[in-house]
Amino acid sequence: MFCNYCGASNDNDAEFCINCGGSLSKLRRVKKFLHKRLLNARFPLNKAYLLKALFDVSFEQFVSFKIIKFIYGLSILSAGLIALLFVIAGFRVSLLFGVFVLLIGAPLIFLLIVLYSRILLEVILLNFRTGNHKIKKEEQPESVDSIEWNV
Repeated sequence: MFCNYCGASNDNDAEFCINCGGSLSKLRRVKKFLHKRLLNARFPLNKAYLLKALFDVSFEQFVSFKIIKFIYGLSILSAGLIALLFVIAGFRVSLLFGVFVLLIGAPLIFLLIVLYSRILLEVILLNFRTGNHKIKKEEQPESVDSIEWNV
């Protein structure tokens, strides 16, 4: 189970997140959820989480969880700039081609780039989360029965 607040991997029967302490119960009130989200919506550099995770030589924290929103924002910005460049190039060729690129080509290019970057980032995050979940499962000691049966 992954935390909705910080994205950390937790046991399936856990009631609270091991990373941020947020409630993992299924019956959350929407008001409490939105209030927590608004409080935690600050940029990670304010609390130095990003810098702490970046220089963590033991690799106990993943940087990707903290900067994925920033990378996605950059991909949206670059998609907009690429679409704008296509519009400018279209108007340099001819007026009719420029209008075509403005109305059909640029929005299609923007949509495809944003869709591709979103899917790629989600696949990367999924790989990190499953890897983190496997590591946490391997760290748990196996339960050993201390009962010896003498029959």
